[in-house]
Amino acid sequence: MRDSKTLRIIVKTVLVVLFLLGLAFSCIGWIKNHARQSVSKEAVKTVESVIEDGGDKKVTFEVPVSDFLAVDGEAGEDDTTLDELLREMGDLSSKHETLTLIGILEIPCINVKEPIWDSCSSTALRFGVGRFPQTSNIGDDANCTLFGHRMRQSKTIFWQLQTLEKHIGEEVIVTTTDGIRHSYKIADTVYVKDAAIDPYLTADMFDTEHLCLATCGYGQDPYNKKIYRAKNTEFIVICVPDN
Repeated sequence: MRDSKTLRIIVKTVLVVLFLLGLAFSCIGWIKNHARQSVSKEAVKTVESVIEDGGDKKVTFEVPVSDFLAVDGEAGEDDTTLDELLREMGDLSSKHETLTLIGILEIPCINVKEPIWDSCSSTALRFGVGRFPQTSNIGDDANCTLFGHRMRQSKTIFWQLQTLEKHIGEEVIVTTTDGIRHSYKIADTVYVKDAAIDPYLTADMFDTEHLCLATCGYGQDPYNKKIYRAKNTEFIVICVPDN
């Protein structure tokens, strides 16, 4: 009888421990998303503050580089052990990288407001969208392409970008750090395979001012559940100046 009671206590203890571990791991995603969004919002506030003070063509901002803030598809997030998570969390405030901010992207119809980094590094894309380096500067008579992740868990950044397929003509706004407001309208959208995306990654894709917004396009189509696009598919929104 005593052995049976002891066994029940051990089993209950193990179940409680497993429950608490499961709860802790389920909270990790929320913690990561909250940390990323906090950095993004602070970057937006920094740009807004610079613009209020008269604007500046070069604005730098420090972001954390801990692997704890990696997003889906980056090495270090999948199959992470508890020891690795604890180590990464310990590094969260100790390592930083200085990035350049070039503006704020707004897409009112899908409630997007994100900082724009002059970089498409894995670190930069954790906290907003980035300008592809071989494309033009915003406002030039050429093509500028901005990349962003579809943040599945937090439903942020370019999570809803594919829905713009049904929002042709809607407004897209870029406010650069010098205080200039660039207003665009959505002209077209396109799905391309990785092998066909190269032209959109160059400034001479267009010889007039264009803004392209790009993200991963694989998975189930948001409007046709019978369509499932394979990996290595990109979705691109093509915008033109709203003159």
